[in-house]
Amino acid sequence: MKNKLLVSVLFASVLFSQADAINQIRPSVNYYQEGDVVSRTYFETDKPTVTTDVNGCEWLLTVDKRAVENDNTAQDYVFTWELKRGVAKNVSFSVNFQFDRWTPDNYVFVPSIVYDGNRFAVKDINYPPFWYDKNEWRLDMPTTTTVQPTLNEKGGQSRIDLTSGNASTPLMAFFSQRDQRAWMVQTNQGNNLGDYGLSIEEKKNQGEAVFSIQAPVVRPGNRADFPATVSVGEKVIVSCRTYDFKASRLNDMMDRFVEVRKTFNPATRNDVLPFSHAWTLLDDLYQNRRWDERIEMYWLSDVQEHASWNFIWQLGWVGGGQSTLPLLLQGTDQGKERAMRNLDVIYSKTQTKSGFFYAYGDGKEFYGFGYSAPLEHNVTMVRSQGDWLYMAQRQINLLKSRGEQVKSSWLEGTKKQAEAFARLWDKYGQFGQFVDVETGDLCIGGSTAGGIVPAGLVLASKLYDNPRYLDIARQAARDYYTNYVAKGYTTGGPGEILSTPDSESAFGLFESYMVLYEYTGEKEWLKYASELLPICASWTVSYDFIFPESSPLGKIGAHSCGSVWASVANKHAAPGICTWSGDCLLKYYRATNDERALELLTDIAHNLPQYISRKECPVGNMPSGGVCERVNLSDWEGKDQVGGSIFGSCSWCEVAAMLTVTELPSLYVQSDKQVVAVFDHLKVNKKQAGNGRMILEVTNPTSYPADVKIYSETSGEARKNPLLISSDRLQVVRLNPGESKEINI
Repeated sequence: MKNKLLVSVLFASVLFSQADAINQIRPSVNYYQEGDVVSRTYFETDKPTVTTDVNGCEWLLTVDKRAVENDNTAQDYVFTWELKRGVAKNVSFSVNFQFDRWTPDNYVFVPSIVYDGNRFAVKDINYPPFWYDKNEWRLDMPTTTTVQPTLNEKGGQSRIDLTSGNASTPLMAFFSQRDQRAWMVQTNQGNNLGDYGLSIEEKKNQGEAVFSIQAPVVRPGNRADFPATVSVGEKVIVSCRTYDFKASRLNDMMDRFVEVRKTFNPATRNDVLPFSHAWTLLDDLYQNRRWDERIEMYWLSDVQEHASWNFIWQLGWVGGGQSTLPLLLQGTDQGKERAMRNLDVIYSKTQTKSGFFYAYGDGKEFYGFGYSAPLEHNVTMVRSQGDWLYMAQRQINLLKSRGEQVKSSWLEGTKKQAEAFARLWDKYGQFGQFVDVETGDLCIGGSTAGGIVPAGLVLASKLYDNPRYLDIARQAARDYYTNYVAKGYTTGGPGEILSTPDSESAFGLFESYMVLYEYTGEKEWLKYASELLPICASWTVSYDFIFPESSPLGKIGAHSCGSVWASVANKHAAPGICTWSGDCLLKYYRATNDERALELLTDIAHNLPQYISRKECPVGNMPSGGVCERVNLSDWEGKDQVGGSIFGSCSWCEVAAMLTVTELPSLYVQSDKQVVAVFDHLKVNKKQAGNGRMILEVTNPTSYPADVKIYSETSGEARKNPLLISSDRLQVVRLNPGESKEINI
């Protein structure tokens, strides 16, 4: 039987102002029985005081409050509880930030897990979720999630409980449009008691909300969480940094988040595998384990006699029509020849009368889309179709730039698909999330699943000299900004999350904004990209999580900074962006000198190779070249799977890695600005700099030879010229393991 909650209020709290509200910091000690709080004691914070809790334990709480250098909106706090008498069992410690005059209109944010309080429509359905009943389909489908941590859509009593590992940055925040202010609190992964809990509670009919940091995490009803036992003389320390500042727009808060996300927790580089050797491993995997001569296609997994179709071939999303680009860029003659045959099968066997392509099949039969079996009603993913429209033209343009023959059937097929998207827009004023692959009609609308489609239409406008495609691309890109980016999230990129907020559509849309800018020179698209950048950053881990030493990621010494969450529904980070290299971030930096983008790309690109399994350092039981999507910071699959659940290699991670090491240089240099971005696993020191010249000492700290690609230009050249990794601006230097060389730039 649950005990009645006892609360001992020993008043006194740190007061801080937010508009007219009176807000308090109220530290507490919480006692539990069978996972539920049965007593809670609040502490004074204005001076060190010995306090006796309801169980007779005497505590000394000290609060160290300090200003943050060069930031008058931030405060550092260190809360230290010391037990002076008694033994405290089944206990946790909380720092509670209480806000009065609260309204559910406030935008509540925890990076990678909570966007706008997750106040979206909810569909309670098992994995893989979809609207299987056609009667549920809507052209105006609202943002819809599976059951996720959420605050009530209309306010009232509700609560979100997380671990620090649920967030890409251990940070909670809100933006108040009414008060024109924003507030954030950033903390660490945990302390000696374990990972922290992060909770947000709205009080029913009280106009109050409480944001709490808890040590250790004890979530209501979670029997895997265990309170602590503290003995006399032991101390419990919780550190955090708060930010309270004016914000006239949501983007003001998001911009500030990007500024501070890496300032409180450490992140260091882990140099283990150079890009060139990563490519060798990945290419070997594709040529020896992914190619199927019988169907003339690359599989999404090991070739075998029997497999679910979603592990054989898909058009977009997870890499089926994207893996061929890096093979054409950097593959052997055999790899390039196979890539061409693979492309020909796509054009000759998968296009439908509507102009769209089947996006799922076994190489002999093809359907619109599916999971373990094809979906009914000819449903296909707009995201998959958009990936292909864009990537197909990237490959066509690459071949044409080399003077190689492009089949007329490929050009005709791509034009038909561009027309299918144009008709879709003309008829519905949107691209939606799912369409009928046979008729081209919209099945389920809404979302930013088609975020990459404007990029494909821009390329088609140029390839086919058709300004109509460019006009539609502009309209769609603006609508995505107004309806999603300006609201602080994008949705529906993955095929099995309904229309949950996600990173994949965000990065796809960022690509579109940069393609629009490159082809039009219109600054409008840089503005939208600038506001989308913090959303992309919010999905990217900003610090190095400490994995259990015995876990697969703990064993390889993985550093998590730069891994990327897929969505609110996928409660883990992953190696790389699904399914892109992120070179759009470099293009944006070249156009704007916005260092936030260059740092974000450096984190993502550099982070990825360490997860590639190799003979000398296997990751789980994967073969050399295998890459699993799991970078588990949270315990969503069980506490024993933090840093684990390496179930096998994932095609999209493999393709993201292939794109990363072929589309990005090892080093990017702007000589006049003395800028050096090190994407690869290298050490670089500036030995001499000035007058537009540089001497770089480049060292290969890994145990593998490295072919170092150096792309150098001036800032002026960057703003005028497209990014061409195969251009004469590229210098290649060979470094043996441990070798250093001086490079003149």
